[in-house]
Amino acid sequence: MNKILIGLSMVAVLTITGCATLPSKPRTFEQLGQYSTVPLNDHSYRISYQGNSNISFATAEEITLLKAAQTTVLNGFTYFKVQDDPSNKSQQPPRKAVVYPTPTYPPFRYDYRRYPMYWNDPFYNMPQVVTLDPVQVSYTIECYKDKKSSPPDAFDARLILQSLGQKYGLSPTGQVLQPQENAVTSSK
Repeated sequence: MNKILIGLSMVAVLTITGCATLPSKPRTFEQLGQYSTVPLNDHSYRISYQGNSNISFATAEEITLLKAAQTTVLNGFTYFKVQDDPSNKSQQPPRKAVVYPTPTYPPFRYDYRRYPMYWNDPFYNMPQVVTLDPVQVSYTIECYKDKKSSPPDAFDARLILQSLGQKYGLSPTGQVLQPQENAVTSSK
């Protein structure tokens, strides 16, 4: 009898610990989506980004701006301007859908003392918003070497890399930083 109980408890422990997995390693900047950098001439580039459906449109625009800053610095420039072209005007946030869960109804004669599991929780049957399309953002940028030759509304690529780069795993020079393992996994 004791051997059976020990065996069942071992199975239960293995089942529970098997479900508890360590979080995966953080993704690098290059793994956040699909990038495309096409040189148009010696100082203009077309930067495109396609993320998966769980990235918001605002985050995709931020990542594309960061990729434009990285491209600017890695090609020897300091400033860049996002060109106003008709393709940028047509970019729309991805389509979303609202999914409503199946409502749960209490038994015919509802008595909260007899059926406490049917408590009317307003947050239980909340609808979920699901993104249907992958996020796509594209910019055409023109790069400049110094402040005098750049237009007044040009972005400083180094400043963007310093302020946003760390958040997405880029150094201030535009190099991809490798994610660090957390202390739990490195101590094993």
